[in-house]
Amino acid sequence: MRDIFVLTHYPVSDMENANLSRTSASSGSRAKASTDQADGTNIIVIGTGPVGIRAARMLKGQNPSHNILVFGEEATTPYNRVQLSLYLYGEVSRDALNLPTKSELEDDIRYHFGKKIVVIDKENRLIIDQHGQSYLYDKLILATGSKAVFPDLRGKTLTNTFTFRTLEDTDNLLARKKHGHGVYIIGSGPLGIEAAIGMKTRDNRVYLQARNYLLDPSLDKKAQEILGDSLQTAGIYVIEGDNTENILGSEHVIGVELSSGRIIECDTVIFCTGVTANKALAESAGLATNRGILVNDVMQTSDPHIYAVGECSEHGGKTYGLVTPGFEQVTAMSTHVAGNALPYTGSNTNIKLKFGSQSSALIGNVIDANCETVVYANRLKGIYRKLFLINQALVGYIYIGNWAELSQLQQAHVSATRIKAKNLEQFEQTGFLWDDPKPTHIKDQPEEYIVCLCENVTRGTLTKAMESGNRTIDSLCSATNAGVTCGSCKPLLAEMLDAPTQNLVMRHYKSIYWYSILAIALMVTTVMLNPIGIGESSQVNWQLEKLWFDNFWKQVSGYSLLLLSLLAAGISIRKRWKKLNVGHLDDWRYVHSIIGVIALVMLMIHTGMRLGHNMNFVLMVVFLAATLTGSLVGVFMARNHHWTDLKLREHRAWWSRVHYTLLWMLPALLSYHILAVYYF
Repeated sequence: MRDIFVLTHYPVSDMENANLSRTSASSGSRAKASTDQADGTNIIVIGTGPVGIRAARMLKGQNPSHNILVFGEEATTPYNRVQLSLYLYGEVSRDALNLPTKSELEDDIRYHFGKKIVVIDKENRLIIDQHGQSYLYDKLILATGSKAVFPDLRGKTLTNTFTFRTLEDTDNLLARKKHGHGVYIIGSGPLGIEAAIGMKTRDNRVYLQARNYLLDPSLDKKAQEILGDSLQTAGIYVIEGDNTENILGSEHVIGVELSSGRIIECDTVIFCTGVTANKALAESAGLATNRGILVNDVMQTSDPHIYAVGECSEHGGKTYGLVTPGFEQVTAMSTHVAGNALPYTGSNTNIKLKFGSQSSALIGNVIDANCETVVYANRLKGIYRKLFLINQALVGYIYIGNWAELSQLQQAHVSATRIKAKNLEQFEQTGFLWDDPKPTHIKDQPEEYIVCLCENVTRGTLTKAMESGNRTIDSLCSATNAGVTCGSCKPLLAEMLDAPTQNLVMRHYKSIYWYSILAIALMVTTVMLNPIGIGESSQVNWQLEKLWFDNFWKQVSGYSLLLLSLLAAGISIRKRWKKLNVGHLDDWRYVHSIIGVIALVMLMIHTGMRLGHNMNFVLMVVFLAATLTGSLVGVFMARNHHWTDLKLREHRAWWSRVHYTLLWMLPALLSYHILAVYYF
């Protein structure tokens, strides 16, 4: 393919001279074209996605004399398509998606939104929009992206079937999310998984149909199992080995039929079954195409005046469905337009996925059969880690689950560091490469440490921007372009600024909140109501009196209280002892809150709401104080996704420490109480 095109390098001055002579000899068609463009090199970009906007900005930055027009079929201003998943999930607002279209260098870039280009006239070097208006170009950049592919299924056009590609698609899904009770997603690549996570609510059921694999085919069976476990934990039902045959319904979706004959009831179907390059416009112009628009190493098409970048292009037999390769292609293209050569040699298809506290990624070279691989997997902990090495140099890695060494790992990958044999042996046993896996604060990283992989922004660049007065996340993103693509580095930007970030919603947060409120109410009842005495009220059943005053039942309630206190205190060890790091922390918090309420009810039964005297009084005070502090922590944790103030977090940490201290006093005091009452 690379031998098809002749690469011609035009100095900018020669291009302008050629343009002037060509304009003077223009045909009738060119004479009728729009005079919207001034004298100079006319460059038109078709496509207002991140890659198209990047192309326009880079070309303008290289030569401010360029006359640049940008056309977008969508009526909306440019937005960040990469962060649509975060928008669906509720982590970013609609305004946060907007891509700025003005800067000091961009005053002369003219944007045309809602104008679809329907014709490319190569002979006269002009384009025509849907209204019949034509525009001249010297260089044309195609950044038309891709479109969703639909499987051949009966019922695919029923009401409440959706795709997930554009802002309009996402807005439709957000509206449906409020009303849908059963969501079925066809396709289990990154987009399918993100759609499943984004559509999950507390009240609906989400099914993810995995035809051949989860996330990426380069994940082995063990990795697929661990990722599947994580999705199941998030409340997503993964269907494997049972493909979708039909979508059921007459007008609206009512379910899907699988190849096994199984029927799944649902009212929403989302297609995430891959994409294909938007090449129709290029084909109609007679440009060479295959799966995408064929390009050479400087992104020229079969017409040397036309370039193609991003998802619509095909280079070296490959098309890329990710934004980062598009950015790399723009660099090669814009450098060539400027009269130089920086050949594009292909891209790594890095994949990042994050949901809740879980993160997964495939970074670097993870498909080379010549790589040596080292794997650590622990399904119980939901951890999978795989290193790819050539001559012991780290060339790629895959991980599922959080990994404290990621900052060190990234540096080792960027520098192709050789990993010592003893470190690899340690990795196979423990999952850690280095002796101290504690995460390093971002400010302690070297200046060349890359914080934003999408835009290649280093810690040193961020520091300089901060020293120039950019002291908010938005201004820091605007000044450096960090965080504007996929947004996964924003927590690191917040760490640079010592700024709070919005917390993720805790599992069971509503239940934990109301259990905490109930515990506070029971505690107030215990303190405020008069203690219960024998026969004091005819309303107290004699069987209930036995719970309060019969010696046997007093022992039952007392020992039960001791056991519950030990369980509640023991759960706190789970966060501090790695060997007990089983299950999700939020699930254990939920269990802890239930145990707390049951223990408080048992206390009321055991004491008859009497506060007691001397040591008994001390025991009651400690128990009630532990309940109060624990309930306050529970309320805070349940509402933590609304409270981002750092001082509030500090208060929560302080109350947690007090709660744990009181909690661990209870077993000792209860044991002393039992010994004093029953054995002395």
